[in-house]
Amino acid sequence: MTDERNNVNREYKDRLFKLVFREKEDLLQLYNAVNGTDYANPEDMEINTLEDATYMGMKCEENF
Repeated sequence: MTDERNNVNREYKDRLFKLVFREKEDLLQLYNAVNGTDYANPEDMEINTLEDATYMGMKCEENF
């Protein structure tokens, strides 16, 4: 039996993710859902894209 996960085209998945979450508002909703947070301002997001990885973070509210 072959492992179907080995047949996944990662570039296709990456392009689909980027297409679905190209708007900061949508990406913020994903961030809130994954992290159990309730941030409201997408402009507070800092998005750093690395090769083969994505890192998302929020600006620290204590600095305002």
